[in-house]
Amino acid sequence: MERMIKIKDAFVFLRKSKIKAGDGLVAGKYPFYTSSSVLSKYLDSYEIEEESLIFGTGGSASVHHSHGKFSSSTDCFVVQSNNKYEINLRYVYLFLSGNIHILENGFKGAGLKHISKKYLEDVEIPLPPIETQKKIVEVLDKAQGLIDARKEQIRLMDELIQSVFYEMFGDPVTNPKGWEQMKLKKSCNVITGNTPSRKEPDNYGDYIEWIKSDNINTPYTFLTRAEEYLSEKGLEKGRFTEANSILMTCIAGSLSCIGNVAIADRRVAFNQQINAIVPLKYEKMFLYVIFLLTKSYIQNASSNSMKGMISKGKLQELQFIVPDRTLQELFEVKALKLEEQKELLKQSLNELELNYYSLVKNAFNGELF
Repeated sequence: MERMIKIKDAFVFLRKSKIKAGDGLVAGKYPFYTSSSVLSKYLDSYEIEEESLIFGTGGSASVHHSHGKFSSSTDCFVVQSNNKYEINLRYVYLFLSGNIHILENGFKGAGLKHISKKYLEDVEIPLPPIETQKKIVEVLDKAQGLIDARKEQIRLMDELIQSVFYEMFGDPVTNPKGWEQMKLKKSCNVITGNTPSRKEPDNYGDYIEWIKSDNINTPYTFLTRAEEYLSEKGLEKGRFTEANSILMTCIAGSLSCIGNVAIADRRVAFNQQINAIVPLKYEKMFLYVIFLLTKSYIQNASSNSMKGMISKGKLQELQFIVPDRTLQELFEVKALKLEEQKELLKQSLNELELNYYSLVKNAFNGELF
């Protein structure tokens, strides 16, 4: 059995930064790590240049590995090896990111949860010989590389669909081809969702999916499966739409989510944060891509609050191009063929991710080498 070491025995904690997460830039010279699990901010200066692990302390568990110059926000712990053990920091990162529940279990408190330094210090890590650590890193990084490559293929497929649109119809905002433009209230029916009373538990059951913005705010073209369902009684009080409608997030916790869309490929009910747009003069894929390419235009019509909201009234007043229906149908055929290819890539991605999780389990149970 491999020996276990605690983080406090193998690492030193650096003094916490005084930089606030809100000081981060969209672009900059150096990575700026916050408590987010996704690196999305940068700074033009750095505080640290030695190889480090960065742990987010607020909200939910996150861990990053850096071997270059970077800065971190005040809501992070940064640790570096104390050189008492032969230890590969990438190995430790892969162990913790692959077993993120270990960190998640340390988040406590009401409201925004936090992880304590004491909890983190006592986290245990299996420590095989350094050569085994390096082999594990090599195998897992190679598997992750395949996943990243497949994700890039999917992203490029999305770009190809949009490229076909631009070639056929031009920019839908500037409308260089002079297509007729029409307010949404004339080209579509718009339905705002609602929430049947929670005081009547029998409004909820297993009859029809009740879609929330989480089912829209995804990288997928079509709605993801809802976690909550309405009963037949609940549906009588709720709002629903049929397949081939576009569902749009119109109330959200951040402005960036306003205007997110997904296609309904089945009848669904939905809540009040969402508007269903039922096309009258559009093909569904054409309208879906229009909304993708005009998201900033849609957001500009929303309220200026931090949370963001676009009302049904304002949404219906927005104008969009309405090209000849025959051309839309031609685009629909091309786009759906590309969607089929994208779906195959997604299935492959799922298999690659399952393989990665299996490798992680075997690697850290001593079953890989």
